[in-house]
Amino acid sequence: MKLLVDSCSDISLDFAKEHQLFFIPLKINVDGKEYLDKYEISSEEVSKAVDDGIRPLTSQANPDELYNYFNEALKEDSTIIYLSFSSQLSGTYQSANIARDMILEERDDVDITVIDSLSASYGYGLLVERAAKYVNDGLSKEEVIENIERDKAHIRHLFTVSDLDYLAKGGRLSKGQAFLGSLLNIRPLLHVEDGKLVPIEKYRGVKRVLKRMVELMKEEGAATEVHITHADNLKDAEALRDLILKETDLTNVQISSIGPTIISHTGNGTIALFYFTEGV
Repeated sequence: MKLLVDSCSDISLDFAKEHQLFFIPLKINVDGKEYLDKYEISSEEVSKAVDDGIRPLTSQANPDELYNYFNEALKEDSTIIYLSFSSQLSGTYQSANIARDMILEERDDVDITVIDSLSASYGYGLLVERAAKYVNDGLSKEEVIENIERDKAHIRHLFTVSDLDYLAKGGRLSKGQAFLGSLLNIRPLLHVEDGKLVPIEKYRGVKRVLKRMVELMKEEGAATEVHITHADNLKDAEALRDLILKETDLTNVQISSIGPTIISHTGNGTIALFYFTEGV
C-alpha cells in the first residue's frame, strides 16, 4: 500500500522520503514563472517575493496531472491512498476523484482511495504523520482509512495573520475592515471548520492572540503532537512555543516554516498552531 500526499501538507521532502510517501507538488507562479512547490521553490523564496510586493499565484493539480502521478505510484504498489488538501480550499480533491475514475475505467487490477483531509498546512501534516505510521505499521487499507477518518475529527488549526490585506484579497475580510484593522493593530484568530478557513475572534496585538491560542489549546486538551508553523516570523513562533511549554505539561513542540503554496495565500507574518484534541 502506498500513501500519496500533496505539498499543502507542509511536510518536508526529507520526511516524505524517509517514510516512503509519494509527494505531489502543487504549482506556484511567481512574477510570471511557474515552479513546483518545494522541489523548485522554497518558503524563503516565496516570502522574499511577498516582501518585494509580488503576489504569488497558485494552481490546483488538474485531473491529467493527478492521473499521471497516480499511475507512477501504481508502479510501486497496486493499492494507493491519496490524502488530499482540503476540498474547501482547493479543487485538487475533485481533480483526484476524476483521475481515479479515469484509471479505474482502464484497469481493474488496482485499488485507489481518495480521502479529503479537510485540513491545511501542518494540520494536514499531522494527519500525514499518523497516516504514514499506520501504513508503515502494516495496518490493512480499511484500518488505515478508519484511523484517518477518526483523526480528522480531532485535528485543530489556529491561525493568525499580520497582513490583513491577504485576508481581504482572499474574501475573508472587506477592504475597509482590513484597513481599519491594520490601523488598530488588530490580529484575527482563525480556525478551520469543515475544511474552510473561518475567523472566530480578534485581538489587539500579537501577544494577546498567542495567549488566546494557548488558552484554547488547554481547554481542548491537546494531545502529544503539537506543531507550529510560521511565514518569515520565527520570533513569534518561538514565543508561542515558549508559552505552550510554560502553560502546559507538553514537552515537545515542533516549529517549521509554512510551505510555499500556503504562504502564497496567507502572506508573511502568519503564525499557525496545530494539535489533536482529546480522544485520539
